Amino acid sequence: MVKVKPISEAKANYKSAAAFVPARYEAGVKRATGVIEAAIKGQALYEAKMSDPEVLARRAKALARISDEEWRRMALEKGKARIGTGMALGADKWEKEWRPFAEALSALELPERTVDPMANIDNRLKAVVKALIEKKKEIKG
Repeated sequence: MVKVKPISEAKANYKSAAAFVPARYEAGVKRATGVIEAAIKGQALYEAKMSDPEVLARRAKALARISDEEWRRMALEKGKARIGTGMALGADKWEKEWRPFAEALSALELPERTVDPMANIDNRLKAVVKALIEKKKEIKG
């Protein structure tokens, strides 16, 4: 038999770790090297795993264990508190990533609107979508 800490003790340890884990996380991130290179080298394995029916079934099984209400509660309790800080810290990256798309749209000449909404979709909306898709392919391949 494997000796396991009582759940209450393990939970207390987990909760108390929240005070010192952020500093350890930061130290680990600062110490890490070659992360992107390793991720690129692992692309074939990632693709294989993401097409593995067992992995995909495991995802569906995990999703079935939670409800919309539980997801909503956690998104509000955790996500709401984190999203603003993340956005503020990522504003420069957002600008850098959005700029080429904004420039592509600014340079796009659209025909005048017509009375036919379907023609407007074909002539104007599809041109916008096409420009964004082309820019994305240009940038990201």
